Amino acid sequence: MKSMSCMAASARSTLFFRLLACLMLALTFASHAEAGAKRKPTVLYLHSDGFAPNLVADVKNKLTATGLFLTVDTFDGGAGTPTLAVLNTYDAVMVSNDGAWSNAANLGTALAAYVDGGGGVVQTVFTTGGVGGSNLAGNWTASYNSITFGPSMSGAATLGAIANQNHPIMIGVQTFDGGASSFRPNGTALTAGATLVASWSDGKPLVAVGPKINRCDLGMYPPSGDAQAGLWVSNTDGVKLMANALLYVMRPRVLIAGAPATAAWNSDVQSKLMATGVLGIVDIFNTSTGTPTLTQLQKYDAVLVYSDAPAFFNPTALGNVMADYVDWGGGVVSAMFAYNGGALSMGGRWQTGNYDIFNQSAQTSGSATLGAAVYPGHPILSGVVSFNGGSSSYRMGTTTLKPGGLTVVNWSDGRALAAVSTRMANRADLNFFPPSNSTGRADFWQAGTDGGKIMANALLYTAKPYVACVFADTNAADVVAKLSASRRFSGVGSVDVSASTPALATLSPFNAVAQWNNGPYSNPTTLGNTLADFVDAGGGAVSTLFGIIQFNAPLAGRWSSQGYEITPSPIPGYLTTGPVLLGAVLEPNNPIASFVRKFDGGTNSFRQNATPLLRGRTIMRWADGKMLASVHNYKKRADLGYWPVSNAFTNGWNQRTDGTWMTANALEFVVRAKPCPGDFNGDGFVDDTDFVLFADYYNNLLDPRGDLNGDGLTEDSDFVIFAGAYDQLLCP
Repeated sequence: MKSMSCMAASARSTLFFRLLACLMLALTFASHAEAGAKRKPTVLYLHSDGFAPNLVADVKNKLTATGLFLTVDTFDGGAGTPTLAVLNTYDAVMVSNDGAWSNAANLGTALAAYVDGGGGVVQTVFTTGGVGGSNLAGNWTASYNSITFGPSMSGAATLGAIANQNHPIMIGVQTFDGGASSFRPNGTALTAGATLVASWSDGKPLVAVGPKINRCDLGMYPPSGDAQAGLWVSNTDGVKLMANALLYVMRPRVLIAGAPATAAWNSDVQSKLMATGVLGIVDIFNTSTGTPTLTQLQKYDAVLVYSDAPAFFNPTALGNVMADYVDWGGGVVSAMFAYNGGALSMGGRWQTGNYDIFNQSAQTSGSATLGAAVYPGHPILSGVVSFNGGSSSYRMGTTTLKPGGLTVVNWSDGRALAAVSTRMANRADLNFFPPSNSTGRADFWQAGTDGGKIMANALLYTAKPYVACVFADTNAADVVAKLSASRRFSGVGSVDVSASTPALATLSPFNAVAQWNNGPYSNPTTLGNTLADFVDAGGGAVSTLFGIIQFNAPLAGRWSSQGYEITPSPIPGYLTTGPVLLGAVLEPNNPIASFVRKFDGGTNSFRQNATPLLRGRTIMRWADGKMLASVHNYKKRADLGYWPVSNAFTNGWNQRTDGTWMTANALEFVVRAKPCPGDFNGDGFVDDTDFVLFADYYNNLLDPRGDLNGDGLTEDSDFVIFAGAYDQLLCP
């Protein structure tokens, strides 16, 4: 019997009008704060091809079309020289020329300073030689190169040997044809300490990285044959090489938002962060003299906030803008004394919205050092060997955590030293004061220990998710290795569920998990319950084959009975007729589809053998119409309709196509997703279009597409949820 009286009076065929009459009676659906989309970087194409503007436009347009970059700007280095201040506004610079530089010495000096300051540079032909005046000079010495300076050559060539298929620059690079010209280095020598990633078919270097961590050389000329005959063939993977290389040389851009007693303390924190090599450009904003705007913060991947007397310029305004920044998707690491509740703390929404992880308490002091790790594999502890807080070791007196808080590591006295949140993947609290004894304060943390690493790691963690593979599959190492090599995550864990089932506490530190099997789970019911608990606590989950089909014993418990599946039970079997390629991309702007250009499922192309209605939406399809990627209606969930293991180990997907990219996209998506029950078409609104869709689902009753509470039906209880979302209109 219907639970709402206004819907019990007449037949389902008059649904649409009865729903309209009932909307005003519906309950309001409450949203909660979660991370938004990650910041898109800005890049500069620095060239000296002013006499051929179509060549410049070709590169700009191709990089822009990837959708990976917020902006792609150009600068003619044949007509002028960008200053370091100009370069510092970009996350990475790609350098190429077919003519002399305006001032090779000044340009080389500016680019060297940019690299030393954390900026990423991709150098291409002919910058590495071949054109008079093309080589960078000034402070750009040989140690900044990957490929040794020398002349160039031409003549048809294609992609040759790949030294490291898992290297992030080679993700999705299947073919490359340099065209009739195929401009490339004439020699094979690399700078000492550099690493060859891929070669041309004649053995000349095509991709080399290092020895500096934010450097790559591409032995190719960036414009394609679309702009000039004889250049690289545009239906091959030149744009993948360029875009991947730009992403590779970038490190997170961070801001120190400190309110110190003396400005030199901010500089000390900056130098300690930069010395780790973990981060890119590190800027400073003195929050004792002003408050950054949201627009200013949005130029950064993460922000470190701390305070001391004379306190923040405007604690309420700073708390409000930092909360806005977290909601937008930026990472925030707060440290003493920004959160302990006194006059030095952030106020506004930061406190009222529970963005803190530690409960507020008075400070304590007295010598303390690094204590026991609760989660020793956590990215915040990567490379951390010791920490000495000095004779003061300022920290919270009581360090109980707010709901969803997790202690990562303790002080030697048992108080929490670092903590993270299961509710907000882009948040961490550090329970120590960031300036070191290098400031002249002998009682601050000791610079010979790993305070800088802890801070840098925490910032990296808030900018890049911490994920895990949860599997019953002897081939899982391939997936773990590829995700780790992608450098899109602060860490990639590995949890084998074939012999035992982890407790929720084991999964809690991860922001998202990729789950699948190729053999039986230890306990499908217990694992299903644990994964449901993980999602409820704020984690994201991506399920792949064979975890989303009838194979061995699929997940059970609350996972299947309470609506965590996207393909509702009974889930289908699978097909092994291949190879099958990428088919229709139904939502090209969905993050899971970002920069996915090619996918080859391999000899078997394992996939679902049916196309049932989903408790969500299909994002991409195989060429035969089967689901390749889908998302859930109202949970932080995605399904990938392929086995995530590549043909590097067995008969999986072709590792030279975009399987790793899709898996990484899906993991990032579920970390940052803001579930919006009722947004059935995924446009970010719950409006009349969704109302019409819901009316159709409701009229069918058994249609899972309108199921918003997980009971397998589309009925009155789902309408209550939908009506509340419809009343709000905008997704949270």
